[in-house]
Amino acid sequence: MAGERLPGSFRDPAGYVFSEGGRLFRRITEAGAGDFARFINSGLAEKLVQEGKIVPFEVSGGDETLLELEKLPFITYPYEWSFSQIRDAALLTLDLAREALRHDMVLKDASAFNVAFREGRPVFMDHTSFAAYRENEPWCAYRQFVMHFLAPLLLMRKCDLRCLGLFREDLGGIPLELASRLLPWYTRLSPGILLHIHLHAAFDKRCSEVPGEARQATLSRKQFENMLDSMIDFTGGLHFPRQKTAWAQYTGTTSYEENSFLFKQQCVDAFCRDSAPEVCLDLGANSGVFSEIAARYARHVVAADIDPCAVEHLYRLNRERVPGLVPVLQDLNNPSPALGVFNPERDSFFARFRGDLVLGLALIHHLRITGNWSLEQIAELFARLAPKALVEFVPREDPQVKQLLRGREEYCPDWTLGEVCRAFAQKYGTCERIPIPGSCRTLLRLN
Repeated sequence: MAGERLPGSFRDPAGYVFSEGGRLFRRITEAGAGDFARFINSGLAEKLVQEGKIVPFEVSGGDETLLELEKLPFITYPYEWSFSQIRDAALLTLDLAREALRHDMVLKDASAFNVAFREGRPVFMDHTSFAAYRENEPWCAYRQFVMHFLAPLLLMRKCDLRCLGLFREDLGGIPLELASRLLPWYTRLSPGILLHIHLHAAFDKRCSEVPGEARQATLSRKQFENMLDSMIDFTGGLHFPRQKTAWAQYTGTTSYEENSFLFKQQCVDAFCRDSAPEVCLDLGANSGVFSEIAARYARHVVAADIDPCAVEHLYRLNRERVPGLVPVLQDLNNPSPALGVFNPERDSFFARFRGDLVLGLALIHHLRITGNWSLEQIAELFARLAPKALVEFVPREDPQVKQLLRGREEYCPDWTLGEVCRAFAQKYGTCERIPIPGSCRTLLRLN
């Protein structure tokens, strides 16, 4: 069985992932056979699967080097996560390292790209990341863990939530030297930040400048256990920062009377019920009011928003009561591109997310007026993502649009209900107009 090897699965000589006939497999190579056998025979694999910490698998066709994997519905990348998603993924990674040590193994890879989210919980995807433990050797994945998890978390907490975007610039993680320079000077007073970032960065710099300076450190099993426990305490103590963002407090009710907002909710509920989508996309999901409604009828709801505070809220909603929600940090003006070696190592947003129904509520006026999209581009966006859509038109006389047009009232002369409907008619067969009572806004049902 050969199949199509996934573009992002090539860095580990111990194995690789491929797809065939819509199914997902992992091939264990000769280089990884010994460690994988230990992973199975030690009981570690069974324990992690039972606890839901690693993607379930089973041996395929009696071939012990071929595993069929549970296929996750959606994969999001670390630079699309909320603060708490990164922290929870980090804690899972540290927990796996500690559990591996108890089974005389070590977690050799601590890449954030090895973690996905399933029903609001992080799950590890790389079954060949476990190797035999060797006494007194340092944790080989420590530096990678700091660059992939601690550096983004600390920059988001101490500087700005938008620092997560640095991860998209370097898939190897945020360089320690850069993290050290960007963090405020007072962070050197924190023993954890001083050790993991500032001293670590200084050590790396010295080793690169002075040949032969680096010496192999030793770490006993007890010291390794203590280090992992300390890192779990430190990471678990990092909480979402109190930072104000433009849309963090916006719930979608700002421009509505109570009855108008209730009518809008009822329309969304009816359209989702009639459409019965397997996958629904909610663009500009914000607080997730309409994502939660869509989740009554859709198996999965991809809730995308540009605001990191909104995505943090969506993740909490996902964990607490909407397991089918998929929160994703996304700027439609600059969506996640294809990245990595030859680009498709990490797929673009549009390559990963397509559905049966897409919601665009209180969104398209921002694309047209703030983003300067053409009406044709807006219609193309929705048509690419799903064959059905529910879109909200917000006219010029609405307070929100007046605010966007302040000082340039003659801008976007085509921003009228008729022109918007004509643009969508080029992509959809029908465009039903539903005025929202008590409001100047109109919902557009596109089929």
